[in-house]
This record gives sequence, C-alpha cells and structure tokens, in this order.
Amino acid sequence: MRLNHHVLPLCLSMLAACAGQDQISGTNASQSASDILAAKEVAPANNSAEHQYRVTIENMTTGQIFSPGVIATHTASSSVWDVGSAASEGIRAIAEDGNEIPALNNLSSTSGVYEVISTGAPINRIGGPAELPTSRTYTINAAANANRLSIAVMTICTNDGITGVSGVKLPGGFKSETHLVGAWDAGTEQNNQLFSQIVDPCQGAGPVGAAPDDNGRVATNGVIETHPNITPGVGDLTAAHRWQFPVARITVQRLK
Repeated sequence: MRLNHHVLPLCLSMLAACAGQDQISGTNASQSASDILAAKEVAPANNSAEHQYRVTIENMTTGQIFSPGVIATHTASSSVWDVGSAASEGIRAIAEDGNEIPALNNLSSTSGVYEVISTGAPINRIGGPAELPTSRTYTINAAANANRLSIAVMTICTNDGITGVSGVKLPGGFKSETHLVGAWDAGTEQNNQLFSQIVDPCQGAGPVGAAPDDNGRVATNGVIETHPNITPGVGDLTAAHRWQFPVARITVQRLK
C-alpha cells in the first residue's frame, strides 16, 4: 500500500496557507523538515569557502502540479538520483507520494551532502488553483568541494514521476544559470494511470477531478529513466495531464 503521508494532501487543501511560502529556506521550509535536520549533522564537506545560492523552480506545465521535494548541494562523488540507476527509498517516496521526509532523513546523513532542504509546498501548474504560485524561490548553501546541485519533486498526476536536476554544477560566478528540464519515471510503480493509485491532490487540483480514495500501488523494480508521458485512454488520466518540454525551468544564482 501507499505510504501513509498527509503533508501533500493537507497542503493542497489549505491553498491560502501554502501560497504565503514563496521564500523557503532550510530553516523554515516546514517544521517537520526542520526538526529532522536539526537532529542530525550533515555529512562532512569542506566549508572553507562556503557560498550561498538562490534556486528558483518554475512549473512550465498545464497539467502537473509539483509536490514538496528536496534540494541538495553535494560533492561530485555523491548522488541524490541518477538516470539509469534504481531510485532510493527517499526518491521513491517523493515520486509516488510527494513525501520528502524520507529523503531528508537519508540525505542529511549521506557522505558528501553539504546541505539538504525541503521545498516545503506545492508548485502550481499553469492555469491551476489561483492560490498557489507557479514558481518558488529558495536559498541553499554550498562549499568549494560540494559544488553540485540536485533537485527532486513529484509530478503529482503520475504514478511515480519526478522532475528536477541531478548533480549539475553550481555557477562559479554571480551570473545566473537556467536549466530547462523534462520528467523522469522513478521505475518504482506501474504506470497504470489510475486515480486509485495516484495521490489524491491530483484529483482535487485538476485539470481533471475525481473523488478521493485509498491509494494503492503496483510496485516495479526498474531504474530511473525518461518518463514516457501520459498516455490518453490508459487508466483515468487524460490528454490534459500531458506535458511538453520543458516541464520545469530551474534558475540558479550565486548570492555570496
């Protein structure tokens, strides 16, 4: 059965509260995420030359709201997720449930990870509920030898889809850099496109509505790969849930 996780449904049922969280950092993204990180020490990385970055995630789709997820800075030898590799339990929880807590737990004690933060709130689709913004901006720290950035958020009207970046190099100077990215399939759940096996906020926030239910799951043992997109006529999802490239625009700028 699907994880018993209530953060995403609760946040999408309280749109006005979520909409006020445009600026989110590692200390105020959410109380649950903060408690986890405060109780742990981030794995060692050279902080002799710490830098701070502004990261903006913008939803470019009309049919997919982004769930809460994670942003991490890390060394080149460390990994959050990789195309062609099996998803970690933390990435699986994001991809299937929009639950970032397991990834925060794991990454906060992973060697080579400098800082990991929660995105804290959903990011709206174009034309979605008026109370939610279509982009959110965060700040995160990095260091001389931890100069890579990874992001993972769920595309919520999928069985196990994510978008983000994997191990991209952070800007060395102060000029902003933009990454146009697609969507990936985590390889952990069958893409049957059934509302009964997709998180309820997909049904509540559209673009096609349905009554909530007890979500199930048909597990698979694949690897992360390019998402095949939504296939109209399969399950309950429709052409309105499809996307075109890019799925997200991620802008990164060094602040100091």
